[in-house]
Amino acid sequence: MRRTILILLFSAVCAPAWAPAGGLNTPKVVIQTNFGDIGLELYAEQAPVTVDNFLQYTTTGFYDFLIFHRIIPGFMIQGGGYFIYQNTVYQAPRGDAIVNESYNGLSNLRGTIAMARSQDPNSATSEFYINHVDNPELDRSQAADGFGYCVFGRVLSGMDVVDTIAQVPTGNIGGGFTHFPSVPVYIVKARLAPPAYWLAGDLNNDGIVNFEDFALLAAGYAADSDSPEAQNGCDMEDMAILAQNWLETAEWRQ
Repeated sequence: MRRTILILLFSAVCAPAWAPAGGLNTPKVVIQTNFGDIGLELYAEQAPVTVDNFLQYTTTGFYDFLIFHRIIPGFMIQGGGYFIYQNTVYQAPRGDAIVNESYNGLSNLRGTIAMARSQDPNSATSEFYINHVDNPELDRSQAADGFGYCVFGRVLSGMDVVDTIAQVPTGNIGGGFTHFPSVPVYIVKARLAPPAYWLAGDLNNDGIVNFEDFALLAAGYAADSDSPEAQNGCDMEDMAILAQNWLETAEWRQ
């Protein structure tokens, strides 16, 4: 009876404007670091070339044991291009550069993941960064070079891990590494998230589907059905999925 009531209630409300840009069918990746797991949702629809490139590196194991080599608190953490062997930093052999999809309208907000690059706007390969704070100056619309940096996903879980990594002391070790962490920060493994890692309907990504998620969804409901907040609605299939997962917990919380 409770699940039936939930379906009826949810059919009367709409998804809030802050719903993930890619929806429920976006690729999801887990970056396991020595500081904890960072779960990502990738926006394949908005940045298809960039997401495909990132997934190729992920599924081939390229990122495993690479380091975060540039850490700036109040800005971002950057990795995916180098590894350490016998106390020496080496560049990992990367693939071809990809086109800069910074025209996709996504912004460098706190918790988003974007591609790092050189001065050449279309030079991104494997390196990425996660924004520690809002950095709108990196968006195409505000960038000094007119191109900016391509956002292609966001952190769904583990932002506390990003915050912890951002506080690691850094220094200049030469060779262009001016914000290099004093203790190793590395990717143990990057992988596609298993189906049970997140649950559909877990809107606040706390690992359980419950009334907190309902409250978040209901908070986005607008009495004026013509308002922007009321246009990104959920259909009955989404409602059924949430009801089916009611009080279930995600893999990472078990």
